Amino acid sequence: MSDVKGRTPSLLGADVLGRGAQWKFLSEAIESATDSGRAVWLCGEPGIGKTVLLEQAGEFAASRGLRLLRVNAAEGEKDLPFAALHQLMWPLLEEVRELPPAGRAALERALGVGSGDLAGPYTVSAATLDLLAAASQRRPLALLIDDLHWIDASSAEVLHFLQRRLAALPIVMLATVGEHAVAALDFTGVRILDLEPLTDESAEGLLREVHPELSHAARCRILQEAAGNPLALAELPAQLGEPQRTGQLPLPEHLPLGESLGRMFAQRVAALSPSVQFILLLCALAGREGQSLHLVAAAARAAGADAVDEDLAVAEESGLILVDEPTPRVRFRHPLVRSSLVEAAAGAELRRAHAALAQALPTGDLRQVTHWAAATVVPDETVATALDEAAARTQARGGGTEAARLFARAAGLSGDAAGRGRRLVAAACAAATGGQLDMASQLLQQAIGHGVPPESRNKLDFTRALVRLHTDGDFGPAIESLPAVLDRLSDAEAAEIRLPSLFLLFLAAGYTADPHVCEALAARLSGATDFARLAHDVWNDPAHHAQGGHERFEAALRGFSEDDGVAEVWLLLWSAVGLDVVGDHAPLLRRLGHRHSYTTQTFIGSVSVYDDYLRGRWDRCVERACQGAAASRARGFHFIERVYQYREGHVTAARGQQQAVDDLVAAMRPWAVARGLTLIVHRLRAMQGMCALALGDYETAYTHASSITPPGALPSDVTQFHLVFLDLVESAVHTGRSEEARRHVAAGRAAGMERISPHHGFVLLASEALASEDVDAACEAVYASANASQWPFELARVRLYHGAWLRRHGRRSEARDQLVAARRVFASLKADPWTHRARQELRVCDEAKPAGVASGTVANLTPQELRIAALVAEGLTNRDIGTRLHLSPRTVASHLYKIYPKLGIAGRAAVGRALGRLEVP
Repeated sequence: MSDVKGRTPSLLGADVLGRGAQWKFLSEAIESATDSGRAVWLCGEPGIGKTVLLEQAGEFAASRGLRLLRVNAAEGEKDLPFAALHQLMWPLLEEVRELPPAGRAALERALGVGSGDLAGPYTVSAATLDLLAAASQRRPLALLIDDLHWIDASSAEVLHFLQRRLAALPIVMLATVGEHAVAALDFTGVRILDLEPLTDESAEGLLREVHPELSHAARCRILQEAAGNPLALAELPAQLGEPQRTGQLPLPEHLPLGESLGRMFAQRVAALSPSVQFILLLCALAGREGQSLHLVAAAARAAGADAVDEDLAVAEESGLILVDEPTPRVRFRHPLVRSSLVEAAAGAELRRAHAALAQALPTGDLRQVTHWAAATVVPDETVATALDEAAARTQARGGGTEAARLFARAAGLSGDAAGRGRRLVAAACAAATGGQLDMASQLLQQAIGHGVPPESRNKLDFTRALVRLHTDGDFGPAIESLPAVLDRLSDAEAAEIRLPSLFLLFLAAGYTADPHVCEALAARLSGATDFARLAHDVWNDPAHHAQGGHERFEAALRGFSEDDGVAEVWLLLWSAVGLDVVGDHAPLLRRLGHRHSYTTQTFIGSVSVYDDYLRGRWDRCVERACQGAAASRARGFHFIERVYQYREGHVTAARGQQQAVDDLVAAMRPWAVARGLTLIVHRLRAMQGMCALALGDYETAYTHASSITPPGALPSDVTQFHLVFLDLVESAVHTGRSEEARRHVAAGRAAGMERISPHHGFVLLASEALASEDVDAACEAVYASANASQWPFELARVRLYHGAWLRRHGRRSEARDQLVAARRVFASLKADPWTHRARQELRVCDEAKPAGVASGTVANLTPQELRIAALVAEGLTNRDIGTRLHLSPRTVASHLYKIYPKLGIAGRAAVGRALGRLEVP
C-alpha cells in the first residue's frame, strides 16, 4: 500500500481496534476513487473509534494523492444554515469564480462572501456539485465529515444531494454518524459501516498497546468497565495515578463509563487556569471546528481576557484541541471534549462566553442573534424580535427545523404571555412543516399550556391537524377545524397557511370520500390556483369532472415554478397521482424533493413507489417501499408508513402472495376503517381481488372488484375507479358474466375515460379487448396504442387473454407469439402465477391433439378449466380441488358446468376418458 513516493501511511489504529474489515473497505474505496466515487458512513456510539478510522482514511487518501476537504460538525451550529458547507468549500473559494454566474452567486451567498438573499438548497447543491466536479478533474477529492448528525439541515441537504451523485465522479465521501442518528438521515446511495464494541480479544489488545504498564487486576477492571469502548479503554487509565495503574494501590470504587467520560474530560479541563478554560469554552461554543481562531481571540478580548495568545498555546499543549496550519483553525481531539466543556461550565460563564462571541461577530450574522439569545436570561423583547426575524428568514429558505428552534427561543425571551404563546405556535408550525413531528407536538403542548392568543388560533388549528394526520392518519382535526380556519384567515395569515390548509382538506376529501368534506372543500376554492381546481376535479367524482385532466395538468405545469411554495408542490403531486403521470415528470420531482423538507420528500417517495408498480418496476417498488416505511416509522410519520406498506401490497397481491396480502389486510383494515379512510379500504379490497385474480380464483376476484365499483357504475366516492376497472372486467369475463363486463366498459366509455389521462385511456382499451366480441380487432387496438409499453403488466394480461383466445380458435402460431410476449413480461415482474398460466397455455398450444378427442373440444378449454379437468380426472372432489386452487367448491362446480359441454360429456366420470392421453401440466 505504498504511494508514489514509496511512503506507507501509518495505520492509526484500524488493526489494533479490530477494524480490519472496515479498513479494507475504506482503503479500497479510496484507491478506486479515480474510477468510481463512493459515499461511506462510519456508524457507532461515541468513543467507538469512528473519528480514528476517519483520520486514518484521510491520511491514506492524502498519501494516494487525493485532496482533502474537511467538515467537523458542531451541535452549536446546527441552527445556522450552510455552516458546515462553509467549512467544506472554503478551501475552494478561489475556484468558485470559475462557475457560471448563477451558480457562483448562489454558492458565494451560501458561503457568506456574497450579498443578497440565500438561494434555495437545490440551487446551492447543484453549484456545489459543479464546483467539486471541476475540482476533482484536477485532483481526486476526499470529503471527510466528522459528526454528520450535527450538520445543519441546509448543509445536510447539500451533502445528501452529493452522496447520490458520486458514482460518476472521482470523489470519495467519508463521514462519521452517531448510531442513533442514522435512521433520521437520508442514507440513499451510502454504504454504512457499523462499528460495534470491540471483542474481548481486540479490547485487550488495544489496552496492552496504549497502556502496557497496567497490572493484571487493573487491566481486568478496565476491560470490564470499558465494555469494548475504545475511547474509554484509552482514556480511563490515563486518569489514574501510577500507583493505581501498576497495582500498588487499589482502583477507585467507581470508574466513569458512558456519560462519565465527559466528567473525565472535565477533570482535565479543571487542571487548567480559568482563562484557558474560558478560551476552550469559546472554542466549543463558536461551533465551527476548523474555523479561524480569529473569532475566538476576538471574543476573548471582547470579554476582557488578557494574554489571549498565551492561553491559546496552553490550550493546544493540553492536548484537548488541535490547531491546523497554515490557517489557524481549531479542532477538538474528540467531540466529547466539547460536550464536557459546555456541560461543566457554570451558567454565568456560559452566558459570558455567548455574549463575547456575539460582540465579536458582525452585525446581521445569524450566529450573532443566537449567541445574544443564549447570553440573555431575563425576558428581552428586543432579542426576541431579532430571533423572530431570523426565524422567518430561515423558514422562508426552507429551514423549518432551524426556524422552529429560533421561534422557541424567542418564546422563552418574550416579555408577555401573548408573545410567548404566539411564538410557540409559530415554532410548532415550523417544526411540523419541517418534518419534526415530536418537536412540533411538544411545542403545541407548551403553547396551549401558556395560552394561545386569538391571532394564533388559526395557525394552531392548522398545525394540530397536520401533526395528527402525519402521526396517526387522523383527519378528524382537519375536517373539524380547517373549513372555519379558511373562512376567518386574515390577509397576512392567508399568505402563509391558506394553501397548506386547503391541501389538508384535499387529502381529507380524497382519503375519506366524505361528501360533507367534499362540499366544504368545493365551497372554499374561490380564487384557487389551477392546480387546486384540477386536483379537486381529479379527486372529486372523476368520472364526471376529470375529462381533459391530462391536458389541464400539462398547461398548469407550464406556469409552475420550482421556487413555488410547499403547498403548491403538494397540489402538483396530488394532481399527478390522480392522473397517474408521476413517472412522466420524474426529473422535476427529484429536484423538488432535494429542495424541500422531509415531509415533501416522503410524499414524493410514496407516490413514486406506486408509479414503479404501475410501470412494471416491481422489485424497485418493493425495495423503496420498505425503505420508505422504515424511514417514516423512525421519524414518526406513521400515516406515510402505512401508505408505503399498502403500496408495496399492490406488488404482493399481483404476485399472488396470498398470506402476505391477508396479513396486510388484517393489520391495516381495522385501522383504516376506524379513521374513515375509504380510499385505503378500497385499495385493500382491490388487492384482495388482484391476488384472487392472480391465483385464478375469478369468482372471488369478481366479488371484491364489484363491491368497489358495481358493473356498469362508477360511483362518485371511488376516486380511483380506473385502478380496479380492468380487474372487474377480467374477472367478469372469466366467470361467464360477459354482459356485466360489456356494461362496465360502456360506462367507462360514457364517462370519457380516454380523455382523463393516458393511463385511464389504456385501461379502457384493455378492458374493451377482454369484453369485446371482436377480440382480434380490440386487442390489436391495444397493441397499437401509443402508451401501451408504459403499462407492461396490464398489457401482458391482454396478451395472455388474446393468446388463449387464439389458441382456442386453432390459430396456434399467432397464439404462441402473444403468449411468449406475455410470459416474458410476467417472468420479469416475478409474477409467478401469471407466468405459470402463460406457460400452461404455451404447453397446450404446442401439444399435439390427443387421440380419440374430437377437434374443437379440449382446445376450447381455458387454462383454469384444463387444470380443474385434470384434477377431476385424478379423482379429487370439488372441495379438494378448491383447496388446491384456492377456489370455493361452488366456483369449482360452476367451472365444471362449462367444461362438460365443451368436452361433449355428461358428467365427471367421463372427464378422464375425454382428456385421453393429453398431458395437462
